[in-house]
Amino acid sequence: MEKTHKVLCLILVLLNFESSMAQNLIANGTFDSDISGWNNPFVTSEWILTEGGPISGVGSMRVSTSINNNAVFGMNSNSIAVMPGKWYFTSAWFKTPSTSVSERGLYLIEWFDSSDDQIQQDSVDGGFGVDDDVWLPLDGYFKAPENASSMVMRLMLQTGFPGQVDDPFGFWDDVFVLEESIFFNGFD
Repeated sequence: MEKTHKVLCLILVLLNFESSMAQNLIANGTFDSDISGWNNPFVTSEWILTEGGPISGVGSMRVSTSINNNAVFGMNSNSIAVMPGKWYFTSAWFKTPSTSVSERGLYLIEWFDSSDDQIQQDSVDGGFGVDDDVWLPLDGYFKAPENASSMVMRLMLQTGFPGQVDDPFGFWDDVFVLEESIFFNGFD
């Protein structure tokens, strides 16, 4: 299944997301000029021009925290309207620099009903021990719960282990949520 998702990513890149039938539902997922549309009052984030993921290549979101106790920290997308029972392809690229004590990248997809109550959570995890200084892809394919009306994507990094003195940080870029289209039919 991992090979399938990487092939789908490549196809979508080649077809250019903006002109293809699949439209990115994430606001500002390429971070070409800023990080608007992303929030978390407890985490420091900023737009970085000199770092860019492999798809967009211009700019990324740098996320950091002063909490270094093996905690998970990250940024949240704005709420996205979804169709119950519909399939969604999700993807994001992350980078943990060798100068950071971040150990892991992952993202969460949190599904909400019409009352804004969370009804389900899915995740895609890069695992521990990822290569430093390399943009790494994460992707998943999820079916919205039958009572879902919205979702939030949470881009997360995990800090190093307690006792480390440096603040953990990492980069996110090329974040996509695509509703099932002709490119994905037959994978459910």
